[in-house]
Amino acid sequence: MRGKTYIDINLAEDWQYPARTVRVRIADVARYFKTEARSMSGCRSLAGITGDWRNIDYIAQDCLEYFKEVNVEEMRRAGKREGMTPKF
Repeated sequence: MRGKTYIDINLAEDWQYPARTVRVRIADVARYFKTEARSMSGCRSLAGITGDWRNIDYIAQDCLEYFKEVNVEEMRRAGKREGMTPKF
């Protein structure tokens, strides 16, 4: 399910959690790119989803592209609230 300010991500069952749906909001994506995207750690988090950096980064990039298409103004505002200068 998608809206102008959120995306519901369906996650498969893993060793730690059963199958579940996590809601990723614009603020979560902005916070990810401020705090996690440059991390050299192999583990990253986005909206309560923690895992291998490649998988989390892929989800964050997809969410960013979606929000840039449907609500670019709010995505820019969220980035500015986090102290970043959006370049889109």
